[in-house]
Amino acid sequence: MKGGLNDALAAQQHQERVQRLFNLLNASAGKPGHVNAVSVLGTRHTRPEFLERAVASIMASETMADVINSSQDVATKLQMFGIFDNVQVLLDRASDSDPIAAPDSINVIYQVNERNRFTIKTGTEIGNNEGTMNASLSIRNVFGGAEVLDTVASFGNRTSQAFQFVLSSPVNASPFSKIDINAHHALRNNKLYSSYEELSRGMGLRYKTTSRFGYHELGYDCTWRSIDSIAPTASMSIRDQAGHSLKSSLVHTFMRDCRDQTLLPTQGYYLRTTQELAGVMRLGNAQFFKTEIDGQFCHSLGGGQLLKDQDQLFIHPGYTFSLTLRAGLLADLNEKGSTVSDKFLLGGPLSVRGFKTAGIGPRDYKDALGGNAYWAAGLSMIAPIPKYESKPFRLHAFVNAGTSVPWAYGSDPGKLAESLIQSPSTSAGFGLIYQHAGLARLELNYSIPLTAARGDQIHRGLQFGIGVDFL
Repeated sequence: MKGGLNDALAAQQHQERVQRLFNLLNASAGKPGHVNAVSVLGTRHTRPEFLERAVASIMASETMADVINSSQDVATKLQMFGIFDNVQVLLDRASDSDPIAAPDSINVIYQVNERNRFTIKTGTEIGNNEGTMNASLSIRNVFGGAEVLDTVASFGNRTSQAFQFVLSSPVNASPFSKIDINAHHALRNNKLYSSYEELSRGMGLRYKTTSRFGYHELGYDCTWRSIDSIAPTASMSIRDQAGHSLKSSLVHTFMRDCRDQTLLPTQGYYLRTTQELAGVMRLGNAQFFKTEIDGQFCHSLGGGQLLKDQDQLFIHPGYTFSLTLRAGLLADLNEKGSTVSDKFLLGGPLSVRGFKTAGIGPRDYKDALGGNAYWAAGLSMIAPIPKYESKPFRLHAFVNAGTSVPWAYGSDPGKLAESLIQSPSTSAGFGLIYQHAGLARLELNYSIPLTAARGDQIHRGLQFGIGVDFL
């Protein structure tokens, strides 16, 4: 009984102290106040000039509320650079240590602990029907300005081998904008749907920033590609495209994600657009304009009831309806046209279900050639399993549709629009979804193709998919 009274008394005293602090801050919030000096303690490798730019916004404070809010904002920014384990803020009256300081001036002191500069990781990744093993080495704060050098090597069942080197640096000491230079090498085995392998090597420069509208990325990439290791049974279309090509392109990507989660969203919307112009500076033999849009809207009905599973309480997740739309267009800028490397592939367990991977669109015998234009739509209903609502399993019913068509240089756009809506491939089905530790989504569906265009490769029956981005 005595211990309970002591705990209650301690809790009351703590609440009183918090209330007094709140009243003090509220009373002084509108009083004049400015920052006399800013100190960052605990740094060993971070450049002072970088820290000066990172904390410069504090100096514009005019009231005590400004000082408190801006000092906390800067602490959050310092934490976001990823080079400090923790950041603590101390506000000190400047006149206590500096006799000539103004009476209303404040010294802001940040106590930080720098993270270990070197990180080595190994692991496995599962996504988009592909499994990979990878190893990475990261070096933080390379030149003392929150730069990061990442070196990644991965090996998988479809991307046979891939190596990437990326050196990134904040722009104007802001964690919301970065610029990076990268070099990449990848060997991809495409024989699951076509009779070749592709080797690509290149370098690029990218600028990334985040605004109130979403995420933007603008980059330049120069990549040498080689279509080789042609299978003996390859079609003439693939054989004609074998050999080397060079792509010099500008790419812009915009993304806005307002969903409550990525793998199994229940509310919100997602929008992603990409534009690519190849043939920049008249380098290379790839010349085209390519654009793609991907959007999703999710809404939940019902749910909210408090349920009990053994000794744990949880809330019923409700029933989710989602609509996903995708479309893309590749317009060639010369008569030679584009290769299969740049065209759109449609169909498969993560795309239009009920069809084989890249099973929709132009083909030559068994080889998928990809389309110049496509659209796809998916409507899904997702529900928890009765009596197992707290588990990461969901029941799933869907209707999918889409089509992919070629478009030659100089052809009539009206005929392209007509071919896109003429005979879409459609499917319906039901199945089971499992969300694995927030890392990947697994689907086992029974798919029924309803309509198919000539040459499409259908997949009737059970179909398994694993990845992060489903139609």
